[in-house]
Amino acid sequence: MPGQGLVSIVNGRYVRADSDSYLVKLFIKRIQYTGVSSGSKPLPLSSQLDGNMLPGASGDQFYYRGYALEYVIVDSSWDLSSSPEDGLTWNPVNQQFPWMAPGTECKFRIGNDPIMPTAKIQRSSGVFGGQGIDNIIYEQIDGVEIQITGGEVQN
Repeated sequence: MPGQGLVSIVNGRYVRADSDSYLVKLFIKRIQYTGVSSGSKPLPLSSQLDGNMLPGASGDQFYYRGYALEYVIVDSSWDLSSSPEDGLTWNPVNQQFPWMAPGTECKFRIGNDPIMPTAKIQRSSGVFGGQGIDNIIYEQIDGVEIQITGGEVQN
């Protein structure tokens, strides 16, 4: 998940500086959509110009649900596809951090599948918004419920 770099004005334009990012380990599973044979939601939808709204490109969007368990802060040069995880010191996720708020866009990889460059966090708190029993569960399992949508574009 990308961090929030400091914003400054360079040549009359607002520019956000590179900042550290958060690498998060998840216990997560793909949830299959109902009503479609593939378990995914095709993009573009068939109701959008008969599925031809994006000529030359199409894809599938999946919904993922599970728990964010551990995180580590990595610098802006760390690459999800090639940087090693050896030597990283992991911290437990036992609260909803600002960098995992709903609407946050991130890169996402499940298992050995290709990296999804435009995944989005849809929810990062439990059934009761992180309060009450949610808070007790987070402290006991060192994890916070998380829901993510991510898609793959095909040519």
